[in-house]
Amino acid sequence: MIIKSSLFLTALTLVSLALYYPGLDGPFVFDDLTSITQNNLLQLTQLDSSSLFNVATSGEAGPLKRPVAMLSFALNYYFSNGYEATSFKLTNVVIHGINAGLVFILLLQILKLNPTHERSKVLFCAGVSLIWCIHPINLTSVLYIVQRMTSLSALFSLGCIILYIFARKQCLNNRVNWLSLLLFTGSGLSLILALFSKENALLVPLFILLIEWLLFAEQAPWQQFKQLTSKQRTLIWATFSTFSIGALIWAIGYADTGFTSRPFSMHERLLTESRVICFYLLLIFLPRINEFGLFHDDIPVSTSFLEPWTTVTSILFITALIASAIYFRKKKPLFTFGVFWFFIGHLLESTIFALEIAHEHRNYLPSIGIILAAASFIPLKTISPNKRLAFFAIISLLLGSITYLRASQWSSYQSLAYHEATHHPKSPASQALLSNAALRAGKISTAIAASKQAMLLAPNEPAHAMNYQQNLSIAKKDAPRLIQEKTLLSLKANKPTAFTKFTLDSIASCLKTPACKRVQHNYLEWINIIIENNPKIAYYHYLKGRAQLALSNELQALNTFQHAYFLDKKFIHPLFEIANIFLRNGQLSQVEKLIITMDATNKIAVYKRDKELQQLKDLIHKIRKDQQVKLQNQTFQRL
Repeated sequence: MIIKSSLFLTALTLVSLALYYPGLDGPFVFDDLTSITQNNLLQLTQLDSSSLFNVATSGEAGPLKRPVAMLSFALNYYFSNGYEATSFKLTNVVIHGINAGLVFILLLQILKLNPTHERSKVLFCAGVSLIWCIHPINLTSVLYIVQRMTSLSALFSLGCIILYIFARKQCLNNRVNWLSLLLFTGSGLSLILALFSKENALLVPLFILLIEWLLFAEQAPWQQFKQLTSKQRTLIWATFSTFSIGALIWAIGYADTGFTSRPFSMHERLLTESRVICFYLLLIFLPRINEFGLFHDDIPVSTSFLEPWTTVTSILFITALIASAIYFRKKKPLFTFGVFWFFIGHLLESTIFALEIAHEHRNYLPSIGIILAAASFIPLKTISPNKRLAFFAIISLLLGSITYLRASQWSSYQSLAYHEATHHPKSPASQALLSNAALRAGKISTAIAASKQAMLLAPNEPAHAMNYQQNLSIAKKDAPRLIQEKTLLSLKANKPTAFTKFTLDSIASCLKTPACKRVQHNYLEWINIIIENNPKIAYYHYLKGRAQLALSNELQALNTFQHAYFLDKKFIHPLFEIANIFLRNGQLSQVEKLIITMDATNKIAVYKRDKELQQLKDLIHKIRKDQQVKLQNQTFQRL
């Protein structure tokens, strides 16, 4: 029966994965660009150890740089011969399918402690894992390519937890033996791989403690605690409390540094997240398609317990939910397990850290728990197997339909942008996405209107005003001076966000073209204001040099690029610009001298440019060879 049920689940999982098919040809979007398509080191051309190491260490997201995820992106690039979005997304779908299987195995291990008929266990676990697999809240973890970091981390986290449970059961049956040690070792290795996929895996020990508390209550390690003397217990508690308080103080200090570039404080974010958690729960239990989205920057920030008033009600609801989970821990252990799993899963991304307010992919692992908690109220003993099957089939059909519709919306850049802006008209990021999509489609009036709307919705984010001015320039219109003055004031008052930096870099690539001619001087004003506030950041001086080049101020640009390199000797980009200036002026000997510096810099650079450096060397070699041939021909003609 178990084998048949497992095969049945596999078949249903494959059918559910087909729901993502309409979105497989969709585009790279948002963080996909900065982390994948604009990361030159991911362009893997050979599978040698040096290239693989460079790829693995090329990430910028998170303190650990997420090398496992970065390596997987590079292998996608290598085997699909480029940035083929379908290949990347298909890989994500496969990972998601594997995760669904792991969820089934995990739930089956958990339910083995319940006195339920084996057939009920298998069907129950199959139904819950299927619902999780096809739930539309997980779509961004699959079709939003960069969130492979989330799904890969989940894959190894689930593997770690499952292996741990097997190891613990082995220890209970036979005490410690070679098999249990092997399982514990595998669990530890899985945890390392999970951490190097995404730092959320730091929560895995808390998931394991939850399992020890509810699944191995009588055999948990802390049962030995009761046998210790009073002094020994006091010492252990004191050590644990000191460590916990120290870790909390460090975490708060670390998190606080990130809020300098956010329009909200740590206190405001923590208050807002209470409403966000309730919003996530609403998405899970009442999944309306117009509520889902790539961005949720239209959620207003809570400035106090009563502003908005839903803040305090959200806090009360969360408190009541946790309290009920504790109260019913013996009568409804699965409910307790699921509720605590959900909240543990949100401890990093939905608390004090300076991340964006809300993203659906943060529910990838946590949603397993809350779906299990809800399903735990199904009376397995009193409902016939056919009724249980019908119940899961109806729920799956409803959820699958929404997921399929969402996947269809992700089928193209234009479709995604249109639906995001339609469903979230007050989202600045969605309006910016629509503006960019319209620009690609040649609908300049729509692009201008959308970028203007984004600017009005988020006046403290200067990137929207920059995009608006660029769109006006493309339409051969001058930006009103008042808009430029407001942009400069915003840049002066706020620290540049990641979106501001991305926009500055994007517009810099356009400055030399006729389309962006009307924004050249404005761009230089933007970057000068930023440099006034951040005089020692080499990247901004590099962008200033590019603006000066666009304005044909070659000597000034040369000096600016040299200063950028002086500020950061690991930043190789200015050296390429200097080399190009020398090349345009026929100063080959200067380029050859510079290449020596570029070689040394590239070895220690954060953003290595092996391919471009080799191309430059080949170009110089070709020019020298052509000069030599030309000189030989001239000599031959004289003779």
